[in-house]
Amino acid sequence: MTPFKGGTLSYERTLQAVGRMAESQRLRDICILEVEGGVVLQGQALVSTRDGYNVVSRTRVLSHEDLEKLIREL
Repeated sequence: MTPFKGGTLSYERTLQAVGRMAESQRLRDICILEVEGGVVLQGQALVSTRDGYNVVSRTRVLSHEDLEKLIREL
């Protein structure tokens, strides 16, 4: 990954942090895409409504700073 703040993000720790976020948001069928400046996390979530349950797409763009924070929380 691209260096940030004098260090580098390791794929292992980054994927652990992003995986934990995906689990906490109950995402399934996820896609993680590395982009300049961070990663994009996309997945499907089952949402309860008055009429039952719906599957919705969720997308989250995580900057290197966001990832650094998530990694510290591991």
